[in-house]
Amino acid sequence: MGRNISQSTSNTGQKIIQQMPQPGEIWEVNRSIHSPVEFSQEQQYQLYSDAARQFIKGIYPPINVMIVTAENSEMFSQEWQVISVMMLSEEIEFLSDVDLLIPSDISGLKEDVLAQTWLVEEMFACNLVKPVGKRLSRNIYDLLLSAGDYYHQIVDQPPKKSEIEFAGLKIGTKKAIEDSRIMDFHRCKLACSDILSIPVAAYRTYLNNLNFTEAVLEEALEVDKDLLFDAKKKESKINLSQWLRNTIDTQWQLLWQTPSLAIATRSKIDSKPDGDEIAALINQVSSPDEHYRKKAAKKLGEIALGNADAIAALVNLIRTTQDDETLWVAVESLWKINPGNQAAGIRKVKLLDLGMQLAGEAVALAVALVPKADGKIGVLLQAYSTDRETDDSDNSKPLLHLPPGLKLILLSETGKILREVTARDADIYIQLKFSGEKSEQFSVRVALNEASITEDFEI
Repeated sequence: MGRNISQSTSNTGQKIIQQMPQPGEIWEVNRSIHSPVEFSQEQQYQLYSDAARQFIKGIYPPINVMIVTAENSEMFSQEWQVISVMMLSEEIEFLSDVDLLIPSDISGLKEDVLAQTWLVEEMFACNLVKPVGKRLSRNIYDLLLSAGDYYHQIVDQPPKKSEIEFAGLKIGTKKAIEDSRIMDFHRCKLACSDILSIPVAAYRTYLNNLNFTEAVLEEALEVDKDLLFDAKKKESKINLSQWLRNTIDTQWQLLWQTPSLAIATRSKIDSKPDGDEIAALINQVSSPDEHYRKKAAKKLGEIALGNADAIAALVNLIRTTQDDETLWVAVESLWKINPGNQAAGIRKVKLLDLGMQLAGEAVALAVALVPKADGKIGVLLQAYSTDRETDDSDNSKPLLHLPPGLKLILLSETGKILREVTARDADIYIQLKFSGEKSEQFSVRVALNEASITEDFEI
């Protein structure tokens, strides 16, 4: 990521946008992405997905977005105002229960479009070209946002189908999480949204890491040490609810699978799994006995790769079980047989640097989240080695053990130790599981001897 502020800001923002984008309007996205943080060619290649780079080069089709929120003048300078937008797509063949179809006579566009209600991103307003089509009515605007809020479990009930159809919109009958083609479509659109979110995330990271001069810092400390500490802590706190809304965090990388668990639990399969065995396991997942449900869910993760019935059974188990152990076994199995399935929540990882204490070994902290049936959020914390016995690029090689004595510690908002686990001689990973309410705050510390790193979170 670049750390130099562009000197051409006066040639961007206000000269590109001749009018203020308003909620409900449909705008075209500029292929020439402007950012206050400059990226080298190598950094652009690393940060942007293939789809995003193709859009910038003019290979990818044009992108239109619906304005969700207007400019926030308090967030950044006038040249770099941020807005929230919902992405639209003309690929209406992927209509599902989460992407509402807006007919062209309502949008004023040349073609019908899908409103990707689940994909709302922040972007710089200066990266919009011009308004296109009509401004959507308040009723349609509210329906689109309500559909997205239900998908992200912000509200308990989705818009009624009768209300959607009365407004002139269309909703699909296919379940997005059960259709691999739709899931691939969603992953592609999420990747392309890099062009919107990464410049904003990069600027936030830049501003958060600006160092005060010694004189300014001393003056601030003299005024109020406690206020400064609290403000910095609040800025550094990671909002996990935003992860569930697909918000990009450049310091944390998205993971579809877990290297440690895959090695620890996956069996080698020499032949194609028996369909009758999978069917029996699916039936066992519905058993009232929690032990057998958990055992069947784990086995499905070992033998049912890509099996639609097994995927549906695990999704249902995740959404209904009240047992935390069963929940995470089902989540881990779903990660294996259908990577990226949104019912399994989200998992992100960050490489940690504990200096010379690790003697050159690489350790990562992974945080996984999954909404639970009782409305709480299940959280899984893992620390694991990322080094392999020979070549790091060969995923068939086993991971190295964690340094003995490495600790994974869960802390309360006030810094009290709630739980901790310590790596033994043969541990590839260590982990903690718990549940939390929305807005609940906690911290995670990874420590070895005198060295430690602490990350602060808010659910």
